[in-house]
Parts: sequence; structure tokens; C-alpha cells
Amino acid sequence: MEQKRKPLGVFDSGLGGLTVVKEILEHLPHEDIVFFGDTARVPYGSRSKETITEYVKEDIDFLLRYDVKAIVIACNTADSMARAEMEARFDLPIVGVVEPAAELAASVTKNGKIGVIGTKATIRSKAYEQTMAAVDPAIRVYSKACPLLVPLVEEGRFRKGDVVVESVLADYLTPLKAKEIDTLILGCTHYPLLRETIASILPDTRLIPSGTASTQALIGTLERFGLLSDNPSHGAIRYIVSDAPDRFAENGSKFLGREIHENVELVSVTEVPNG
Repeated sequence: MEQKRKPLGVFDSGLGGLTVVKEILEHLPHEDIVFFGDTARVPYGSRSKETITEYVKEDIDFLLRYDVKAIVIACNTADSMARAEMEARFDLPIVGVVEPAAELAASVTKNGKIGVIGTKATIRSKAYEQTMAAVDPAIRVYSKACPLLVPLVEEGRFRKGDVVVESVLADYLTPLKAKEIDTLILGCTHYPLLRETIASILPDTRLIPSGTASTQALIGTLERFGLLSDNPSHGAIRYIVSDAPDRFAENGSKFLGREIHENVELVSVTEVPNG
């Protein structure tokens, strides 16, 4: 198969990466996609760097079985912990979510005060602080780990008016509001579903979903490597998960913004290669 017509490989620990897939479908409608959700081992965000790095290597090894032309790490935790090592290990373009979101936030902030919310692992990695320091050392970054948000969103608790979600978000966001941030990076691909509630708590703050920035970076990468698909028809998407395909199909539509009519394939974690 011609290189540019090969599929994109996209992976996440669970459902959140579908918000990145949503952006890719909108902006790159002619690309085929193979999406892998490692739902048997979600969440990655509470695990050690060593474990996350091993999982990410296994995820990419698995997607390479499908002869993908590029990899999108649609998970802030995986990107922040392992992308540099994966770029050194694998000989194909790898696009993450952290660097594009940081660069976009740096370009739009007016007062140089940027907030970041994410999983414990993402915040612990200080990936956003390091990236921002390289872009503009004068920018101040205020980070907040939000470990309860992914489980809430995965359980469908993300809508404005949900008192539990509003209470948890208010607790997490109040310290950032006190820092007078004017830009907030939603440093987890689950968080776009919380955007309306976050905006109600931080009405004067610009919100940066990492998936939006990542897709723009992906377009640039494909153009640079001559890999943009020339397929005249709309691309196909293949969904593969390591657990609970029915639940993925049901809840994934909330992240994707449309029903998942395609068959969701199940692989066991032991089928994801270990080396």
C-alpha cells in the first residue's frame, strides 16, 4: 500500500482519546484511523513512570501490527511520561498532545499566567512547565492534579448541573482562579467533556483542549513527511479495546460526538506484545 494511504494509529488508556479522534475526523476526513483504547488497564494516570512507559511501548507495538504510518499519543499521561523515549525507539512520526497544547497556550495568553489541570502522573512529570519554559521562560505555569475527574467522566458524570462534578471542579479550580490565570490547558483528553462546567467556574479564562492543538500539530507533521492521505473518499475508522467493548461503544459516543456504529474489536492485554 502507498505510504500516504496507510492508516494513522491513535491510542489512549481509555475513552478520552476519542476527543482527539473527533478532531482528526473533522480536520482530516480522508485519513483512515486505527484507534486502540487500553481499557483493561485504565487509568494510566495513577501509575509509575516505569509502568506507563512499558504500557506505551506495548500500545505502539500493537498498533504497528496494522502498518500505521504515524502514531498519535492521545493521552497526556502517556505523552508526558514516555514520548521522548518512544521517539528514540520507533522509526515513524509520533505526535503527542502536551507540546502542541503548551505552545498554543503560550501564544494566546495575555498576562503570562497559565494553568494546567491533569492526572497525577501528568502533573508530576512537569512536562508542561518544561515545554513552556522552552517556549517563553517568562510565562508562569500553575498546575493542579485532578485525580477524580477521569473516573467521574468515565462514569458519565460530566454535565453542567451535576452537583458532584461542579463541587469537585470548584475545589480543583479555585486555587488556579486565585492565581489570576487567563489561560487553562485541559491537560487530559477526558476534560473537553467538562468544558461547559469549567467555563462556568472560570468564565474569563481561555480553555485549551490538548486534542485541538494536537490535531493541528498532526496536520503539520503529515505535510512535512508527505503523508497526508490523497484518498478521495472519507476515511475508515477501526476501534480496538482491551476490555469491555460494549461499554466502550456506548460511552465512547459522548467523547466522539457521534454514535459508534462500527464494530468494536476486543483484544486481551496478553495479545498486546511485551517486547
